[in-house]
Amino acid sequence: MSDTTATQSANAPVLGPVNVVTDYAGSDEFVRKHTPFVEVIDAGGKKMVSVRVGKDVPHPNVPDHYITWIELQVGGAPIARFDLSPVATDPSVGIYVNVDPGTTVTAMEHCNLHGLWTYSVTV
Repeated sequence: MSDTTATQSANAPVLGPVNVVTDYAGSDEFVRKHTPFVEVIDAGGKKMVSVRVGKDVPHPNVPDHYITWIELQVGGAPIARFDLSPVATDPSVGIYVNVDPGTTVTAMEHCNLHGLWTYSVTV
């Protein structure tokens, strides 16, 4: 992986290193396939946060290669986690949140073959 598209986190959890995507637009297909892409939309005083893994390059959803879960963090604190199965799910979730401007929203996902991936945006 390119140094400009994903870096290893020094504070990696027990599951292993975290692939931190910092340049989605400049990343290759492998990185885009695994990035939990975050979009935030104003929704009447709240924010609708949507996360899609494989936004531009679809991620497989089969028993031997799938996204096991997606977690959403606001300001570094976990606020929601969605567990997924390899059958009848799409690695795409959404949730309404109350956050102040300037807050960092981070999505983390786990691929059963390629580990942990994160992507962040600032509201």
